[in-house]
Amino acid sequence: MGAQNSNLRRCIEDEFQRLAPEGRSHLVLRQIVQLHLPPSMWVVDTCHLGVLFVLDNDHDGRFTLEELLMLVDLARQRSRRYQPHEFQSQMQGFCTLQLWRAMAVTGGKAAFVDWMSQLLLENMEAQTFTQYPGHTYLNRDTIETLHHVLSIQETQGMDFQTFFDLLQRVGEERGLMELGNEELDDWLPLEVVREFLNSMNAGMLKVMADIYPSTDAALIV
Repeated sequence: MGAQNSNLRRCIEDEFQRLAPEGRSHLVLRQIVQLHLPPSMWVVDTCHLGVLFVLDNDHDGRFTLEELLMLVDLARQRSRRYQPHEFQSQMQGFCTLQLWRAMAVTGGKAAFVDWMSQLLLENMEAQTFTQYPGHTYLNRDTIETLHHVLSIQETQGMDFQTFFDLLQRVGEERGLMELGNEELDDWLPLEVVREFLNSMNAGMLKVMADIYPSTDAALIV
């Protein structure tokens, strides 16, 4: 077990160096999506939303090597509680519970949306447009990463283009873009994305509250 853990840490260090741009001491969301570790050593989905929340320990939207190695240590500790065949689902469930607990406290819902927004802002350079002063716009590629991380295709049956078009129409309804303006073809207002995240957040809290009443959740460690 010790040798395997040591090998996994080396693999993570190698992957970090492969993915981190020269001179940068952290990865961003799209690079975490590209993280490839041997299935024989690591079965946890690092793109799972709960895992991302636990991985981004300080919730600044960046993922350091230290944070990745901390996740490995946490997984090693948690593995002692689970059977090997159930480790992936149990570990991801544990991380989801940490996310839910953070969202359930006063101010937690707003903090979740702020964290997700920071993930997206760090992912790729945002843009502003003179015709819409005071508003920030996210690149299409960042929205595609969000679509992937939230498994929208798998859970909602909505492909990326449909998802992107839908959010752009919301942006037009809010007066934050004109769909006929080619300059905005590949951009989406952050405000619209935050509105979507707020809506998603409310749904997640309801589902989790049904699964884990607050008195039960407090007993789970």
